[in-house]
Amino acid sequence: MLPTQPRLVADVDVLRVGDLLRWGHPRIDLVGESVGLDRAVRWGLPTDLLDPSPYLRGGELVLTSGISIRDAASQRGFVRSVRRTRPAAIGYALGVVESAVPSVLIAAANAAGLAVLSVPPDVPFVEITRRIAHEQQRHDAEELARESVGAIFDMVRRGHASAVVLRERLIHVLGDVPGVWVLAARGRVLRPDGSALVGTTGGFSVAVVPATQPGPPTEDLLAGDVGWSGPVDPAALAGALREAIAAASLAARHGAPRGPRDLATWEGLIERLTPEQLAPFRDRLLAPLIDYDARHRTTLLETVERLCQRDGSVISA
Repeated sequence: MLPTQPRLVADVDVLRVGDLLRWGHPRIDLVGESVGLDRAVRWGLPTDLLDPSPYLRGGELVLTSGISIRDAASQRGFVRSVRRTRPAAIGYALGVVESAVPSVLIAAANAAGLAVLSVPPDVPFVEITRRIAHEQQRHDAEELARESVGAIFDMVRRGHASAVVLRERLIHVLGDVPGVWVLAARGRVLRPDGSALVGTTGGFSVAVVPATQPGPPTEDLLAGDVGWSGPVDPAALAGALREAIAAASLAARHGAPRGPRDLATWEGLIERLTPEQLAPFRDRLLAPLIDYDARHRTTLLETVERLCQRDGSVISA
């Protein structure tokens, strides 16, 4: 089984409102309903304008001391103005005007799908904006690192480079392990709990992790639509990368983990062929069927599709 459990996050690895609530410092608390916690946070903008919308571009944590929104009408107007720009959330500083976030502001924001965060009196807005900027820089650096590793993965997978070029990186991250697994997921970011060399390539997140046991991973160790390879020597990484990505394509289609055994099907075979390899079948086999069906109102192509869906079994088709 796999020594680590891959954890999947949303389609892009970004800072979200819910992440801010897990900060130890600076401390920010949720008030009201747990809405909008998955909204991406692009920046923090302190403002005491009643209508800050001209200065918002979307994704901001809008921070206010409440000076300009002392009554219910202005609080509702403030929410209406910021909601048009699709902000991340609203943060309210305690101790400047009110010792608690106004209930009208909370209700209006929650009704608009926005979370409201209370900022303690001892937390200046600048600490929040600095932390957001730091997190954004860290996320950007991690993304660049994944893209760099992913470019090497892609060259190795396509046979344009030897797996030897990854040896030093693998040893640095995993140690001198005798075998590895390759995990892949489409459109998401794999974050194994243990050591892993992670890269992104061709819309896939790919993670190379140590293989300590020869048996296949069980589904309870895999999260979501993950594909995995068999355990291989690091020198044989090229085939494992191709295998994991093909399995991930199947997993995305079926919404469940897929591994090497699932590739031993018609569908699995097709996933492992490149567009160039598929072109002769499309042009010489499928194109004539499509043309024949169009001219004679037959369903030859549908019959072929049914056969492929049933792994070529005429009886079950």
